Amino acid sequence: ESFRGPGLEAGLEVLQAVKDEVGVPVVTDIHEAAQAAPVARVADVLQIPAFLCRQTDLLTAAARTGRVVHIKKGQWCDASVMRAAADKARAAGNSEVIVCERGTQFGYGDLLFDPRNLVWLRRAGGLVTADVTHSLQQPGGLTSSAGERSAGGLRELIPTVARTAVACGVDGIFMEVHDEPEKSLCDAPTQWPLDHLEGLLQECRDIAQAS
Repeated sequence: ESFRGPGLEAGLEVLQAVKDEVGVPVVTDIHEAAQAAPVARVADVLQIPAFLCRQTDLLTAAARTGRVVHIKKGQWCDASVMRAAADKARAAGNSEVIVCERGTQFGYGDLLFDPRNLVWLRRAGGLVTADVTHSLQQPGGLTSSAGERSAGGLRELIPTVARTAVACGVDGIFMEVHDEPEKSLCDAPTQWPLDHLEGLLQECRDIAQAS
């Protein structure tokens, strides 16, 4: 029952506004094969959520748009699984595939960020990224006053995971950032404060260049 966004059309309007105003490529999730084509009209990168990383129809539909496909590793998956996921996209005629480490399920309520996966994901044959903020989620770790369950998280460790990822040589990092993290309608415990973003990115860039 937690917030799921404004809906497809309204969400695409927001993404288009960001592209027009800021002048950067945009990335967003798709969850069903039918969403691939309309989302590709705006988004430069179609992201496959971790829970859906093995869904052949979804991967194929995303690949056929010609957009970059960013596939997050399932929380329960060995890194080797991502080679098969990436190959499904390539088989649909798209070589622009990125695989992403976003933590591994540890018990029922926690994730672990294993830097070894950043090496093993290279076997998928393409670029590798690290989802810094989702790797620090604690699924189902929060209960609201109304009894609703949502993900908790460890915001204070975001710099640690980001530094580790870039030192290991990833090609990019994914982070959720918010100007007022505690007011975020989604994933509030793992949103990085916007006013601290530039400093962290500068540090990550320096680490990446040094390593």
